[in-house]
Amino acid sequence: MQDPKPMPHETQKDFDRLNRDIINVGLCTGCGTCVGVCPLGSVHMAYEEDEPIPQLSGKCTACGICYDVCPGRDIPMPELDSVTFGRKRSESEQSLGIYRTCLKGFATNENVRKASSSGGATSAIFSYAFDEGIIDGAIIAAPFDDPPWRFRPCIVKSAGEFVSRKSNSAYVMVPVNELLYEAVAKQRLRKLGIVGCPCHIHGLRKMIMQGKPVNIAKSIHFMVGLFCAANYYGAGTKHLIAEIGNVGLDEVSEIDYRGGDWPGYLTVKRKDNKVVTVSSKHDYIWHFLGASSYKRDRCLMCIDFAAELADISVGDSFITEPGADPRVTAMLIRTERGEELVRRAVETGYLKTQSHDPNLIPRSGLGWEAKKHANVHRLLQRQRFGWPAPDFGYVPSCTIFPRQLVLR
Repeated sequence: MQDPKPMPHETQKDFDRLNRDIINVGLCTGCGTCVGVCPLGSVHMAYEEDEPIPQLSGKCTACGICYDVCPGRDIPMPELDSVTFGRKRSESEQSLGIYRTCLKGFATNENVRKASSSGGATSAIFSYAFDEGIIDGAIIAAPFDDPPWRFRPCIVKSAGEFVSRKSNSAYVMVPVNELLYEAVAKQRLRKLGIVGCPCHIHGLRKMIMQGKPVNIAKSIHFMVGLFCAANYYGAGTKHLIAEIGNVGLDEVSEIDYRGGDWPGYLTVKRKDNKVVTVSSKHDYIWHFLGASSYKRDRCLMCIDFAAELADISVGDSFITEPGADPRVTAMLIRTERGEELVRRAVETGYLKTQSHDPNLIPRSGLGWEAKKHANVHRLLQRQRFGWPAPDFGYVPSCTIFPRQLVLR
């Protein structure tokens, strides 16, 4: 007897299947890739309880692109490593991914450095790329006006606009990739730089590996990935503002997650222009958003801390020499393109760097611990019980890593 033919809904890669297999079982990352690649612009990012969620708003032709590039359920890291770096990672590279060199650095422009949360190296790299014509646009996360606790993706087209619009930190999910179609198909940008979390980079690399949509895939010139412990539910930020800051939500005009002195404070600007300091970064991350279960559920299943598929990965370096300016960016330079960008940004005076011990990255705060220990264990537990869980291709392992963890 022949095996029964699969039902049409089991083979057709339309939005209904994306909804059934990924969105409605809690595996959507909120990255926005499905919105950004739809050739008809038929998918949009709606918000439910302040969380981004894709919805079909037009005709679906079942082209399959959104399903194939989605990083919610399948992230084939071995294949993506091979396409991106020309080889698969070794066992010793499981903790941080493949990289060429590890640096730490900061923007030479003192105003840019002081305004940043961790050295301004990203701003320096993008400023160089814009000024030299290497890119003609960038997609970044930026503050949102209404409501102010919901950040949004934004297209910028100059170094000055990048520095002025870029958010220092946005600890809520921002669907950066939703603007790919807008940037390429509508605004005709051909050389894009993108700043995103690991899940944004996963979607972009899947798109490039698939080679579709071809016009968008060819327009991605480089990606800067952020070290990422998790993003948090917007509900957590609202609770912080109202219950700890004692500021009515209807009074809020602006939010800064890293305001004030390093490492920063959650500060709120009221509509009467008074700035209220709600909580230190240490307190609101350790004792409220992170420790009190406001991490987004899909983030609890992610095992990529250091944006392992980016051209350049960046983040805070919480371990610094006594008396040194702590606003320093730790950088993992992963690709030849990333290496050339950093080298030229240094040579032309935008950026200052020095070598950095990569072993300090897993020691520096709880982000690596969350992704590479706690989340690995949680992912294995979910897989054991048959719960919805992403597949990263590599078999995850939760090994003890003696590293004298620094709790800053």
